[in-house]
Formats: sequence, C-alpha cells, structure tokens
Amino acid sequence: MKNISRNAFVSRFEENKLYDCTYYHNPNRWNEIPSTLFSSMLKEEHWSRLIKYLDKDNNDISPEINSIPDNKGGVYIFFIVGPTLPFIERYIAYIGRAQSTPYQNIRKRVKEYLRESNKVNGRHKIVELFKHWKDYLYLMYFECEDNERIVQLEGYLIHSILPPFNDDIPYKTILR
Repeated sequence: MKNISRNAFVSRFEENKLYDCTYYHNPNRWNEIPSTLFSSMLKEEHWSRLIKYLDKDNNDISPEINSIPDNKGGVYIFFIVGPTLPFIERYIAYIGRAQSTPYQNIRKRVKEYLRESNKVNGRHKIVELFKHWKDYLYLMYFECEDNERIVQLEGYLIHSILPPFNDDIPYKTILR
C-alpha cells in the first residue's frame, strides 16, 4: 500500500473546503494574558463542565442549557468536539460574553445563538458555525458578576486564541 501526502489527500476532496477552520497557535500571544489578573478565571475547575449545545436530534437547544445561570454574567466558549477522540478532539470555535445586568445573563445570551444561526441575514460566521458544526457544538462558561472583568477576560482570551468564528478582537483588549 502506497502512502499519499496529507496535502494530496485533503485536496482530493472538494468537501474539505467547506469544513476548513484556520487556527493560530502563537505562544507569544498566550503569554500576554496577565495571569495574576485572571488567575482564578484561567483554572479549569472554575469553569462549567462541557455542555452539548443542541438536543439529541440537533434541532433545538439542549435541556442542559436551562441549567446555566439566568442571574449571572460571564464568559462562554463554544467548542467543536470531534467524535473520534472527544476527550482530546476539542477545537475552540468562538468566545463570547454576557454581562451581568437585569437584561442580560449567560443563559439568555447563549440561547440567542440558535436564533442568530437561523436568520437569513444573521452574522455570517455564526451561520457558518451552525451550518457545518451544529451536531458537534458544545460550550463551557465561567460565571462572573464584575462586568469590567468579563469584558477584559473575553478580550484577552480572543486576543490570545484567535478563535476562527470570532470576527473582531474586542477594542478593550490591551495589546503590547
């Protein structure tokens, strides 16, 4: 059996272009997060467990989403979780925030993405995320009631990770 190169294999299938996501891994960016400022926020045990976004039929929001707090703000991360090795095969797709206000909370904000993905003129990258990856979308969140810290943490995370479905690096991110 003859081996073929990865590039030849990938380019043989036009379908692969539909699922292309570019990830940037830059250790210099990772090191720019002031860990002392966000020490508790950067520890896994302070984040929720991984939650599947859609129900078992992948048509509606999972009942697990209703366990997300509706009285707190925070930062959330959407992951694409592959079925081959789901304990490792996790790709950060999108990072967002929900401020802690009487009109906004994590649960409400997270639920809005399904509606956004179904809009004819919805945000292009969110529509694409759901079009290609909805069956494999999961999320985790970090609760926080300090709106300034929520904005800062989201900005630093987006800046250091550059998720493929985020369009902008928030303006409040401190770039060195």
